[in-house]
Amino acid sequence: MINKSIAQILLGALLVAGVNYSGQAQTTKPTTPATQPTPSMQEQYDKLHGTTPKKTTTQPSKSKTTTKPQTTQKPAKTPSVPKPEVVEKPKAAPKADGGFKFSVGLRGGANYCTFAAPPTTGATVKSVLGYHGGLILNLGTETFSVQPEILYNQVGAKVTVTQPNANLLATAITNTITVPVLLKVGFGGGNLKFFVNAGGYGSYALNGNAKFVLNGVNSTEKIKFESGDPRIEYGAVGGAGISLGLGAAKLLIEGRYYYGLGNDDKDTPKADKALYRNIQGSIGILIPLGGK
Repeated sequence: MINKSIAQILLGALLVAGVNYSGQAQTTKPTTPATQPTPSMQEQYDKLHGTTPKKTTTQPSKSKTTTKPQTTQKPAKTPSVPKPEVVEKPKAAPKADGGFKFSVGLRGGANYCTFAAPPTTGATVKSVLGYHGGLILNLGTETFSVQPEILYNQVGAKVTVTQPNANLLATAITNTITVPVLLKVGFGGGNLKFFVNAGGYGSYALNGNAKFVLNGVNSTEKIKFESGDPRIEYGAVGGAGISLGLGAAKLLIEGRYYYGLGNDDKDTPKADKALYRNIQGSIGILIPLGGK
């Protein structure tokens, strides 16, 4: 076995040879780095000395600095804005009475009228047909309202008198302006409602016509009122009907009864006065002009 001194001499020779080679390399090529001992020399040295050195990993230095290209940073994603939740507005509960309203309208129809008078021997009183029509005003709600009206109204009666020497048939119709003022109460819901009304009325006689048939002979006469003649009647009125919705408007179908209570005839005792009884059937329409 080769001893340690011989091994050191060989190692020194190898190192000198390596240094000379390195110097030549630096002379010819100054930019080339010195060559390190090859792994075979190191292994021979280790075998001569009988040692196992720790493995040292030497990374060769890089002559050129490699700059990593900058990575283009992706723009940060814009955080998605959550869509606002659509909150449904609670539906307003419909008003039970529809709110306060002022309405105007028209109504018209037929009358079936007679009058109440003290019994007269041989006289019979019957009803006659007439008509009415005019303006309606209504203030209030669909449940409760006040309704004044201005109507052109015909009232009258047919009287038959039979006596031993004469047979008389008289038909009289008086044209009046009648103003009922009613308290109105409505029932039900939807487009179809029921109502009742009650109140008072006053009427003013304008003029009239009378027809007579006396013993088969016909004649006519105009009824004219002079100053001081009784022309005013007052009484009670009530009725019922249905209201049918037509959009905002209301169609009214109604029946009423007028009951005369008195008049301005001061010359006739109250017990002897003839007071009208009038049944009305009418169709009307009400249109609201405002409300809330």
